Amino acid sequence: MSTQPFIPARPRTLDRRFWGAYFSWTLRRHFSAGYIAGEHHLVTLSRGSDNIPTIVASTHASWWDAAVAMSLAFSRHRLDTDGMMEYRQLHRYRFFSRLGMFSVIREDPNSAMKSLRYAGSRLSNSNRMLWMYPQGTLIHQDIESIHCEPGIGILTRMLGQCRILPVAMRYELLREQRPACWVRFGEPLDIDAGTPIRTVQGMISESLTVVRDTLRTDAMNESHTSYDRFITGRRSMEKRFDALLGRQP
Repeated sequence: MSTQPFIPARPRTLDRRFWGAYFSWTLRRHFSAGYIAGEHHLVTLSRGSDNIPTIVASTHASWWDAAVAMSLAFSRHRLDTDGMMEYRQLHRYRFFSRLGMFSVIREDPNSAMKSLRYAGSRLSNSNRMLWMYPQGTLIHQDIESIHCEPGIGILTRMLGQCRILPVAMRYELLREQRPACWVRFGEPLDIDAGTPIRTVQGMISESLTVVRDTLRTDAMNESHTSYDRFITGRRSMEKRFDALLGRQP
């Protein structure tokens, strides 16, 4: 019998909807705007019926990443997706298990494998999704290149055929009192059964780096051409003042 502590996912629809709405509200309060591109990939994969699971592989550079993910997954699209959460945090905030979170202790190889096997059992032969941060920890959004830990490769090996949907998130503070949130989904990667773990690691690392770099370029150039707005936040102080005086922006 395993002695490693573990908290399974116990998702409930009402909890997902409530917390999805809460995090959407929180984003509107704290961000001036949110821009998203490539969202059609997420929608298409979530509506699949071919029993091939999807791992949404996300960059992880901010506390806000989880809030954005839950807003998109449970409020904007109402997806059936799980997520991994560090055991100490999930034990402290147990309600997250009702959103589909299950625990992982990265520092303990046996516990980490238990979590990966659990993820595989929930994803196998289905069109369900798992939102995952393959870097394993928070890393600055402008690090030169993204390196994924072996866990995501091990999980794909367990699943056999699956898909990886890369997504990058970024936060910019430029022209507004509050920052803007930028999100970009890349082209899905088809992973065949038997693909070596290191090969999968390399594919995802490269794909996430490319998507992150594209997002960074768009954000720095304030290029909104291929983006939809998914957050409309509160106006900054000077814009509220201008509106009060009837000034045009």
